[in-house]
Amino acid sequence: MEHIAAIMLLVGCSHGSLSCEELPAPQVAFETMEECQSALPTALGGAGVGKRIVHARCAAIDPAWIEEDVEISWSMSRESGLEVEVRQVSPPTDGMIVAENTYRAEAPARLH
Repeated sequence: MEHIAAIMLLVGCSHGSLSCEELPAPQVAFETMEECQSALPTALGGAGVGKRIVHARCAAIDPAWIEEDVEISWSMSRESGLEVEVRQVSPPTDGMIVAENTYRAEAPARLH
């Protein structure tokens, strides 16, 4: 079984960051955070095509969670850039969920 300690997330945004979406990363799982960090420049270079701005971040994963369900969420802000959160979640007790998606929209900040 592979030991996973970090994941890479790439997000592409339109100019002005009004619309953002996840992009495929050349490698998602890493055995160390350092390996993930060192792969970021190459991943950014390969993903920076088209009319979008690409953001990348590595996030730590507790290796004990490899057998557990985890939830990975991300958000983009002008102040902090790309933020990634990984947390362990309990599996549902009332049956198996095949697919689920959560989206929280926020009102755009007004520019003065």
